[in-house]
Amino acid sequence: MAQRYRIQRDDKIDLKRTQSSFSDDPKLNKSKQVSRRKDNVKNVNVGIYDIDLAFKSFLEKDVKPLIEENGKFIPVPVMYASPENWASAQREGFLRDNNGKVQTPLISFKRNSLDINTEYSKLKVMTDEDTSQSFVKKYSKENRYDQFSLLQDQKPVIEKYIVDRPDYVNIAYDVIVWCDFMEDLNKVVEQIIYFQGGAFGERYKFQIKGESYSFDTTNGVGEERIVRSNVTLTAKAYLVPEDRGKNTINTQKAFGASKIVWKTTPKI
Repeated sequence: MAQRYRIQRDDKIDLKRTQSSFSDDPKLNKSKQVSRRKDNVKNVNVGIYDIDLAFKSFLEKDVKPLIEENGKFIPVPVMYASPENWASAQREGFLRDNNGKVQTPLISFKRNSLDINTEYSKLKVMTDEDTSQSFVKKYSKENRYDQFSLLQDQKPVIEKYIVDRPDYVNIAYDVIVWCDFMEDLNKVVEQIIYFQGGAFGERYKFQIKGESYSFDTTNGVGEERIVRSNVTLTAKAYLVPEDRGKNTINTQKAFGASKIVWKTTPKI
């Protein structure tokens, strides 16, 4: 029978840093690999489109721009400008509806640029617990806490979901406000200035900062003139991708200990 020999190689390279040059690869921990096939918890995901919707909601629900006409307060509509509409607004100075009528009053905006917020930037090479945050689920089928559990001195299992910390960004928006009269335009701009600096958003909180405000008069149809204001607003927001690559989702599941049992080895 042939003997098997194990070759001892002292010069073998220990591949500990295949993912990064600054830190060792994370060690595989089976206790942290929990399947999520049966839960109904939605993965945490904040994208650029979510920030656009939150910015539109900020103008509609937080600022709530109003103008007074014939003793009544009329809400100013807010719309996200498509590339065609924005080019038309830059070329003609105003926007028209489907019937060819000039739209006033109106607020139109578009996303201009995105920059990384260096004040809150994070290092991607870190793999410890400080680079993530957890959310605890209050109740689930596996986390029932009844009288039987109380008699058995069994504490509820902590079911939590771990998410990587977000990437903070600054997104600049170009906003155009159209009104028929300068008095109405001033009131709308004043409302925007008043609400800037505060946190907005229903699910995710962002912050708005005003950069510049300019005023102009545009010649409309015939002798009609329209006043407008070009506003630049920056949203201090963050991004949380749903997929972090390598076929892994960003939202991971974990459980806490429900009961601790101390075992001792008897002496023989």
